[in-house]
Amino acid sequence: MSLNFRRLALESLRGFRRSRLKLSVSLSLLLLIPGLFGLLANPAPELTHLKLLIAPSSSSLAGGTAKLDVDPLSRSGGKYVGDYRIKVFPYFFKNENGQLFISVSDPQVRQMVDGGVTSFTGQAQAKGSDITHKITAKATPASDGRGELTFTVSTDSGPLVFNTSYRMVGP
Repeated sequence: MSLNFRRLALESLRGFRRSRLKLSVSLSLLLLIPGLFGLLANPAPELTHLKLLIAPSSSSLAGGTAKLDVDPLSRSGGKYVGDYRIKVFPYFFKNENGQLFISVSDPQVRQMVDGGVTSFTGQAQAKGSDITHKITAKATPASDGRGELTFTVSTDSGPLVFNTSYRMVGP
């Protein structure tokens, strides 16, 4: 009788272990499946969190050169906002820094990421003065959220055209 009891106890223990293993696997799958469907449903990063990086560039002007340097631009209220610096050589007294405000809608951001040519406008507000420049830009995507950018700044002396590149990056 004790042999049958041991056999019955061992079979019950094996059954319990199998049940526990099945339960562990089932729970693991239940925890993984929602995450997997979440990844499949949202493969692209949230557009509102993409930063716009503009490479430094320069533009020729009468008797000199203007160099543009733009800090990473963050999206806020349908606009990309960030600081800029323009250094003009040899006319140092025309140097300027301030803040950019570039209006870019969600569909325009999607175009830039997906590969469509996009045009947008904005303004540059110089720090410490009332000077405001109109900005126009044309983005020509190459691949993976990056491409070429023609960035035009309207000034009293005429437009400064900067041919540069851009990159869209996540937070």
